[in-house]
Amino acid sequence: MIGGITKGSCFSGCVEYALALKEKNKEARLLYSEDTPKDIIDGFECQRHLNNRVQHWCGHISLSYSPKDAERMDDDFMVKLALEYMDKMGIQNTQFIIVRHLDSSTKSLCSAKNVHPHCHIVYNRVDNDGKCVSDSFEYYRNNEICDEMKKKYGLTYGENKDQ
Repeated sequence: MIGGITKGSCFSGCVEYALALKEKNKEARLLYSEDTPKDIIDGFECQRHLNNRVQHWCGHISLSYSPKDAERMDDDFMVKLALEYMDKMGIQNTQFIIVRHLDSSTKSLCSAKNVHPHCHIVYNRVDNDGKCVSDSFEYYRNNEICDEMKKKYGLTYGENKDQ
C-alpha cells in the first residue's frame, strides 16, 4: 500500500480524472459518494468559499496496492481501507469521493482482474465547518499510516520502487 498525495485548485479536473470521464481507454468505478459527479463538483466549489485562505482546496490521494494483493482487493475492502486511511490522516468532516480505476488494457491480459489495484480519493480541503483540513507533515504521516495498515491487514511489501 502506497499513498500518493497531491493538492490543487480544480475540483472539476480532478473529479473528471478520477472518474475517467474524458479518457476513452480508462475505466473507473465510483465506490463511495453521496452525489452525482456534477453535484459533487458543484458542492465542492460551493464549500471551498467557506475559507478563502486555503489556496489548494482540492486534495487528491492515490492509494496503490501490490499486484500480489489483487485477489483480496474487492470494492468493499478497498473502501474500508480508504476510509480508515482518511480517518488516520485526519481527513474528516468534509466532502469526498472514492473511485477505483480499472485499466482496460490490464483487464484483457489478466482475465478481467485488475493487476494494479488502486483507488483515488478526492476530497475538499475546506471542511464542512469552513476549517482547513491540515496537510502538516502529511508525507511522513502518509508513510507511517501506510506502513501501519500494511502490517495490520497483512498487505504485501514491495521489494523495490516499481513494486
